[in-house]
Amino acid sequence: MLQIYFFITYFINKKSFTILQIGESMIKNMNLTEELLVFDAHCDTANVLYDQSSYFIKENKSHFTIDKARTGGLKAQIFALYVNPAYAPYRTIKKALLLYNAMENKLFSSGNAVKVTSTIEMESALKKGKLACWLSLEGGHIIENSIEILELFYKLGIRCITLTHTKNTDWADSSGDEPLHDGLNKLGRKIISRMDELGMVIDVSHSSDKTVVDVLDVSSMPIMASHSCARALCDIPRNLSDDLIKEIAHRKGYFGVNFFPGFLKKSINEQVMKNIEKNTEWFKKEIEGNEDDPDIVNKAEMGLYSKIVEGNDNVDLNAIIDHIVHIAEIGGVDCVGLGSDFDGIPSTPTDLTDVSCYPVLANGLSDRGFKENEIRKIMGLNLFNFLKNFDKK
Repeated sequence: MLQIYFFITYFINKKSFTILQIGESMIKNMNLTEELLVFDAHCDTANVLYDQSSYFIKENKSHFTIDKARTGGLKAQIFALYVNPAYAPYRTIKKALLLYNAMENKLFSSGNAVKVTSTIEMESALKKGKLACWLSLEGGHIIENSIEILELFYKLGIRCITLTHTKNTDWADSSGDEPLHDGLNKLGRKIISRMDELGMVIDVSHSSDKTVVDVLDVSSMPIMASHSCARALCDIPRNLSDDLIKEIAHRKGYFGVNFFPGFLKKSINEQVMKNIEKNTEWFKKEIEGNEDDPDIVNKAEMGLYSKIVEGNDNVDLNAIIDHIVHIAEIGGVDCVGLGSDFDGIPSTPTDLTDVSCYPVLANGLSDRGFKENEIRKIMGLNLFNFLKNFDKK
């Protein structure tokens, strides 16, 4: 979820299911909904389902629905339970559980989607024609500095934690805040070690460079950046340096490229920052006298959220593909894939406006010279293979 603080292939037919087959036909001749796994590493639809008065509902701009997923061939998704850091330090668990409940009541209960906790469960869901849904926590502040709460969320089926958001936690530094711990502190190292033991995916999107370095030092498992871009193409702290891309890829990690234009192009990020500055007084008035009320702060941020892209330049999906190409060149084609941040970003490329548009991206990758087996990897197989590392043996 972008905030204003400074922001397997699989084949299904009537008789068989396989994750190993790679055909010879061109992507443009494929029936995407039957032949290609589309699997995305990050979206924030839980907040849309929880808050029916949100910007997305009112403006009819929700990026994800079951119908849109079917149109786009989306077969699996990691859904983030995002809690605004304004709820920290002692009001985050309740909000995360309410988001979890919204997913249970409004998505899983429909019969169209199934919560999964392993690639084995994912394959089973796909055989049944169900959307396979993984769950993550976005922001380590949600566990309120408690390894016991971490373990509780694991028991609920959470299999990934984005360590920070736009603010530092009490144990890890964010890319959107001034350094406090010089990366991970002692508690942070304990939390990372416990995540390794449990088999929880460590997600370093939003983390500071030093936090990522420390995670690589502590963890023995592959890690991922679920929704980040390449700093070499858009030089902002939120994106990853080539050195970190190389090291994470060397450790068999995963990068999901974020679709937000402000992370794809520096010029658009600068426009976003100007819009934030222009609307700062409006925001202050919205929360005046209620600065300690997280619900009011969160609502005001959502209002500001819709303003930060007003008048910004447009980009098309080639801006996304530029980052995919760069990460593939630095870390190899096996490490890169989708990290849309759908329902968590206020604007998208003009031709990739929601999950129904994934065929356009697949064709765009083909137009840019990617081979069919490479496109299969980028569109979903790489993420599936990454998550196989966390299946219980």
